[in-house]
Amino acid sequence: MKINWGRGLVIFFGLFFVWVIGFVLFALRQNVDLVSDDYYQKGAKYSDQISINQRSVSYQDSIQITQTATQVHVSLSKSLAVIVDSVQVYFFRSSDKKKDIRLNLKSSGSPLLVEKNLLSHGRYQMFISWNNKGEKFMIKKLLDVR
Repeated sequence: MKINWGRGLVIFFGLFFVWVIGFVLFALRQNVDLVSDDYYQKGAKYSDQISINQRSVSYQDSIQITQTATQVHVSLSKSLAVIVDSVQVYFFRSSDKKKDIRLNLKSSGSPLLVEKNLLSHGRYQMFISWNNKGEKFMIKKLLDVR
């Protein structure tokens, strides 16, 4: 069979439509959750978050994150551990909100330990927050769980 102009166009458009339908079906199966359920409320209070971030800049190097085979260690510097009673650690997984974890931990000067079996392999954004003298502080760190 000889392929001429007309048959070539029909074959091309047929393959193109099959590809478009396949792409649409693939896109419909993807998870499209928002980053946060209360997106608009958080957006309205973003100026408060800017103030918290500006207050927390001086503590950026006071928090160290390390990993062992079974645990994630969150170490606070001695100057920070003295002023903090409890620490809230939020592990945010942007690809799947079902894998987000929020922990309230007591600060005792020793590293805060989080078991790795609570976390899935992949990248997390860690939000470490605490209060001191009525003001909220928060540090954001990246964590790649292996």
